Amino acid sequence: MWGNNLKTIPKGVDGKARLEAVRLRVNGPQGPKPGSEEDRLSYLRSDHMLVRFLIARQWDVEKAVAMLEGHYRWLAETNMSQLLKDPFPEEVHIKRFYPQAYHGTDKLGRPLYIERPGQIDMPRLLKATTCERVLQYVYAQTELQIRRRLPACTLVRGEVVDKSLNIMDLDGLSFRIVTHTTARKVVRDVVTMLQNHYPECSGRMVIINAPKVFGIAWSFVKPQLDEKTVAKISIFGSDQREAYVRCLLDLVDAEQLPAMYGGKCMCDNKDPLSCMRAVKGPWADPEVLKCLEEHPLDKILTPEGAKLLVEKREVEAASKPDETSLATEDEEAGEERDAVPPGLPSGFLTRSNMVLPEKEAELLEAERQAAAILAEYQEVDEVHVKTLTDWVAEFNALMQEIGRPVIERAQGYYDSRALWQQAVQDFAHQQGELDEVNKKLEVAVKNLATAEAAFEAFLQGSDPLSKQQWEDLAPAKAEEVDAVCDDPKLLRMIRVSWLGDAVASLQRHRDLACSELSMKRDELDECRRRFEFEDLQHSGCTWNCSVKRAAPFYEKRRLHESKVDHQLQQLQIVEHRLKEARQRVTLLQAESPDGKSRSRSCQLDEMSLQSFEIAGGEPAQDEFQSCDEGSSDEN
Repeated sequence: MWGNNLKTIPKGVDGKARLEAVRLRVNGPQGPKPGSEEDRLSYLRSDHMLVRFLIARQWDVEKAVAMLEGHYRWLAETNMSQLLKDPFPEEVHIKRFYPQAYHGTDKLGRPLYIERPGQIDMPRLLKATTCERVLQYVYAQTELQIRRRLPACTLVRGEVVDKSLNIMDLDGLSFRIVTHTTARKVVRDVVTMLQNHYPECSGRMVIINAPKVFGIAWSFVKPQLDEKTVAKISIFGSDQREAYVRCLLDLVDAEQLPAMYGGKCMCDNKDPLSCMRAVKGPWADPEVLKCLEEHPLDKILTPEGAKLLVEKREVEAASKPDETSLATEDEEAGEERDAVPPGLPSGFLTRSNMVLPEKEAELLEAERQAAAILAEYQEVDEVHVKTLTDWVAEFNALMQEIGRPVIERAQGYYDSRALWQQAVQDFAHQQGELDEVNKKLEVAVKNLATAEAAFEAFLQGSDPLSKQQWEDLAPAKAEEVDAVCDDPKLLRMIRVSWLGDAVASLQRHRDLACSELSMKRDELDECRRRFEFEDLQHSGCTWNCSVKRAAPFYEKRRLHESKVDHQLQQLQIVEHRLKEARQRVTLLQAESPDGKSRSRSCQLDEMSLQSFEIAGGEPAQDEFQSCDEGSSDEN
């Protein structure tokens, strides 16, 4: 009944007694009143749910009860009962600009949750809805996880399922996303919500496509986590696709795992991203949903209640005749015979299955090139890793010299300044794009006017443009010209049409660029206001201000980020060349009789993500009066 939760009970603690104490404190001796909010939330009375809160508070009854009572209040404050009835018409926009999905189950029957933080497009998301509505949607989906998805998985599995498998795809994660004010607020509120109201819900987390600099961030977070939590997390870099695919397939059946992560599932059989929009899992099964309606959740979330649907299906299956048919040996033999052309022995290899001498030489050359590019990649990667390692050492030294409190106080100022500077660059870049589009549009409009005037003149019997001038105005493919070359009028008409299409396309591009520029301007204004506010707080400070004292640290960080960005660009270029070389080797290997390479020199070694540990020790003493209302800080 307790499962792995037994491992969380401290020595000398009577877990069952404390669970009963929590139940009595929350529900009272007589249980919840019929029709009360506590009665409607029957799932919270199950042992598995109450144990979650006990584990989160180290089996302290008082703290667990306080946490549960806070959860009740939060459900009322967020009006959760109404949120669960809300159809959320903006859901399609939320899923598009904040990609997340519950898709199928893993091999343990746990729901599979996929999130792609690197693909968040906060400006477009906030155009379609508000930050508050996004949070309400996330709250409702998390509550549905407890009320519907986990119980549905429990019924199908035949045993209590109370945790999920989470995939965090960091592909595309950038500094801009991480530092976006609204994005940070959403993430912060979601994390707070999960910690305070849905403890112990994550069974395993697999982080994939992590950028190289994620190692630095992880080194900050890891020391703050207990060993149990760290053991649940697996991290794979953007260059470790083969490794994370193996890991995911160990956890999830291929039929349940989306194709873009190495599985076989493509919900609409065309678009790999369709799995992020589809509804797939036991919670979409009408029979399961009917069972959820017929039985209270606190009954389902027990070892006996979990078997309700499984036992029902077993009884129904026993009453039906076995219609399973197995392939006969003759059919299997027939399939083997069909694989070999008639009249040839079964072990015969046709010429198409053999590696010809020239093909073998081509394969060896491809492997040699791949090995050379791999060596280049490893050399660049080694320099990059050394840069990160040196920065961590320098970071620790500056942290000890300046003092962590000083650096933390100054972070708001320097982060807001960096965001503002980046926003200025982004705005200028977008303005440059718009100017370029306007130049092209101006030329295209002139060309269209010239072509239209020439075509009108042609209809009157005189054409002011030569054949070459028409070609310069509207270049065409040879086959397109040949198709209408016998009709000068039709050819000119088509060229005018092409120019009109070009103008229309550029106008659409201009409108899109204007929209992007407007969003960049809003972001720039927001960043400028934030920096001006931070700057105002320190305008009257003396030389002893935290901003001035922390300046060496943040200047070093700025230079380091620029250097790392340049190295990452180099890595991406070499990595792209390496992938192309390996693909060529794979294609040539496919022509080998045994499907294997004669050399392993081209195989890319699995490189684990560097996890840099921050050196321990107490921060430097920080006893000075600064801009923080003249108060001294404690370490």
